[in-house]
Amino acid sequence: MLRKTLEAFTLLESLISLLIISFLVITLSGSVQGIFQDVEEKLFFLSFENLYCDSQQLAVAQKSDLQLTLTSQEISNGITKLSLPQSVSLLEEKTIVFDVKGGNHSLTKINFATADKTITYQLYLGSGKYQKTTR
Repeated sequence: MLRKTLEAFTLLESLISLLIISFLVITLSGSVQGIFQDVEEKLFFLSFENLYCDSQQLAVAQKSDLQLTLTSQEISNGITKLSLPQSVSLLEEKTIVFDVKGGNHSLTKINFATADKTITYQLYLGSGKYQKTTR
């Protein structure tokens, strides 16, 4: 009788393969988490800018003053709330009041900090516009 030999991985080869695959998965998961965090931060800042502009327009539409409240946990105009992601922190809590024309009466700066940069929104008096800088 002819015996066929089966070719297969030995126990050592299987463990080495498992070790290599585990190392690759752990390495890639760290970089994927960093990418997700960057995307989450960018989406937050876009949402904040939209909430700021929407608050201006809402003050005009309602023909009354509107407050935009910025706290360490969330940003709210009384109608819409935006939660801060864990990777973003507000450096100083503030309240911005938009008048009936949609402008604010403050030259305040809104500062956010992330792990690697500080983002500042410099508000312009009266117009409700802002300038965004990243350091």
